[in-house]
Formats: sequence, structure tokens, C-alpha cells
Amino acid sequence: MKSGEAMSKQNKKKSEGKLQVFFMVVLIPAVFAIILAAVVLYYLGFNIGDQMRNIAGVLPFIESEEVMEGEEELTTEEYIAQLERENQTLTRDTEDLQRQVESQEEEILQLEEELLLLQSDGTLEDGEMEGDTVEASADLNDIVRTLQEMTASRAADIMEELPQDQAVTYLQLMNNRARADILSRMEAETAAVLISQLSE
Repeated sequence: MKSGEAMSKQNKKKSEGKLQVFFMVVLIPAVFAIILAAVVLYYLGFNIGDQMRNIAGVLPFIESEEVMEGEEELTTEEYIAQLERENQTLTRDTEDLQRQVESQEEEILQLEEELLLLQSDGTLEDGEMEGDTVEASADLNDIVRTLQEMTASRAADIMEELPQDQAVTYLQLMNNRARADILSRMEAETAAVLISQLSE
């Protein structure tokens, strides 16, 4: 028995000895040589990191990850550029709309002044030409169309400032939806008076 135990102990010592010899003679010097070679190549001007990436790029799973990261960066940059273009477009559209609103408000004020002048001069005399009547009717339709195209709250504010007869005339020429929107934005008492005059 002692001889069997002694042999197994000797075998263990031999295998441990072989393993230690492998580490001491082969593995540690090889690692040291690789590190030394990398340092020397780095100082000679070779970029080891890029070379390793190129070598690793041959592997399909590493290459696909790099391509996916590049695509994500491009899509993010493209998305930001697209958002900037949309922002510029919306800014231009907003400025255009503001200019249109201002010009329409000026036109409304001019038309109101003309209408007031016509009312202060009195009704049209019988001797006036038919062309003037057609022109006045066209102007009236333009005023109504302008009131319909602006926001209902803004049109309601303007209508409340007008004389009731004039407001009723405009409301009669409007379509039902625009009339309802404008009346709903007015004060209840004013809207009630105008509705009662419309029904007469």
C-alpha cells in the first residue's frame, strides 16, 4: 500500500512540476515577449490598437456591431439635421402667417373706416349709378369674407364694437358655421340682441 501511495504522490509531484515548468518556461516568457513587442512597435510608430481592430474586424459579430454603431450615429445626426430644417420651415411659416394676419387686420380697419364713411354720408342716393351699388356690395362681401377668415374670437371682438345694424348685416351675409362661432365668442347679452334682430 505504501508503494501505491508513494507512486501517486510522485505522479502528483511530477504533474505539478510539469505545470510549473510550463508556466515558468513557456507562458510567462511568451506574455512578456508579446508585451515587449507591443511596446517596441508602438515606439516605432505602429498603431497597435488600429491593427487589432482591423484584425478583429474580420470576425463577423464585431464588424456588425461597429457598423450598427456607425448607422446609429448617422441616423442621429440626420435626425438632428431634419429637426433643424423643420424648425426653420415652421419659423418661416409662422412669420408668414403673422404678416398675413397683420395685413388682414389693416385691411379690416380700412374697410371699417370706409364703411363708417359711407354710413356717415347717409344711404346711397337714388341718382347714383348702378356700378357704385355693385362695388359697395362687393366691398361688403369682402368684409364678410375677411371676418369669416379670421379667428372667431377676434371677429367677435370687432363685431361687438360695430353698431348693431351693421353687425346684423354682416352676420346675415355669413355662412351658418362662421356666424355660430362668432356669436358663441360674444358676450351673452350682445349675442342675444343680435340674434333677435337676425330673426326679424
